[in-house]
Amino acid sequence: MSLKKKREGEKEIVVRRRSKKGHGEAHSGAWKVAFADFTLAMMALFMVLWIINPSKSSAPITAEDPVSNPLMEGMINIFDGFDAPVELEARPSQPEPQPEPKKADEATEEPIPSKIYRTRQELEQLAELIDVLSGKLDALTNLEVAVVPQGLRILIKDDEQRYMFERGSAKLNPHFKTLLGNLAEVLSKVENRIIISGHTDATQYRRSALYNNWNLSGDRALVARNVLVQSGLPGERILQVTALADVMPLNPLEPTDGINRRIELLLLTERAEVLYRELFGESYPQARLNRQLTPSGT
Repeated sequence: MSLKKKREGEKEIVVRRRSKKGHGEAHSGAWKVAFADFTLAMMALFMVLWIINPSKSSAPITAEDPVSNPLMEGMINIFDGFDAPVELEARPSQPEPQPEPKKADEATEEPIPSKIYRTRQELEQLAELIDVLSGKLDALTNLEVAVVPQGLRILIKDDEQRYMFERGSAKLNPHFKTLLGNLAEVLSKVENRIIISGHTDATQYRRSALYNNWNLSGDRALVARNVLVQSGLPGERILQVTALADVMPLNPLEPTDGINRRIELLLLTERAEVLYRELFGESYPQARLNRQLTPSGT
């Protein structure tokens, strides 16, 4: 067999030769781009962490605090492209907490100073406290307070459903006993002298010829005085307890009207107390006694 035929029966072997790349081509600059991106990302992360780093104060950063947190919307940070400096508005100071206003039913819980009430303004403030007290005790129709030239007038009276005393007697009903007891707590801090007077209507007392409206009004005034003292009002503050029967009605046109039945307390001003004492001749007996104690000359 010829050499030509032998070669035709064999498979042709093809050998490809690859050219070797140089050392410089294997180490191209592509890795530098990746490293630069990584470095830039780390720098950006560092800057963000540095910006949002909390201050030395112990107060934590909150989303509601735009000054401490510059990443809040609308604030300026290093990523804003402003060339000129921008002045930020000063942070408004936090307002000091104000005490809550007291409710109306807490007005009487304020401590009442122990003193003599001299001016009209002071007496009006005391009247307001007593008005609040009457509201708390469901006694708005039973208690009336007014500032008068002589001081503070406190009127305690019946209403359509409740009588202060049982008819024809000096027996005090529980509602008014509670009212007088609470009133004594307020008046115990008031150093003004007090006059208590009892009043009846014009209906005549018929149980006994020896007992009439004068006796009844006096007994009722004494009962009111005793309840006040037992509830804490110093006894020496009461200057007089008097009976006035039906001679000073609130409604002169209707002498038998139940509105005329009442107990009145009058807190005297200092001037009114002096005039009252002079009215009963206190200065005259004292001057006469001083003259008797003075030794006669020789």
